[in-house]
Amino acid sequence: MKIMSEKTGKEYKSVEECLAAEKEYDKALAEKKAAEEKALAVAKQQKEVAIAERKAFAEKVEDKRQALIKAQQEYRDELAAFCNKYGAYHVTLKPGDKSIFELFDHLFDGFWI
Repeated sequence: MKIMSEKTGKEYKSVEECLAAEKEYDKALAEKKAAEEKALAVAKQQKEVAIAERKAFAEKVEDKRQALIKAQQEYRDELAAFCNKYGAYHVTLKPGDKSIFELFDHLFDGFWI
């Protein structure tokens, strides 16, 4: 008599052999499922770490942006005070000037004051 297993899809000579094979099959299936769950957990953890790193870096960038805005406002206030007291403020733009904000500030200074 041959025994056919529905789980493994194979034929076996005895019931004991079939049950042992099904037990091994179940064990292998459980190990595979555990490995997949572990891989998913690791991937989820890596994604959470990446999100946390991005958020921390974005906060640093936002802090610098706020500091830049504050510094620009302080600059404009000082420039306005200077112009009110002494007249125009003259500056020479050089090729080494790297601040695009400063470039636009100086290009339009004559229109605002």
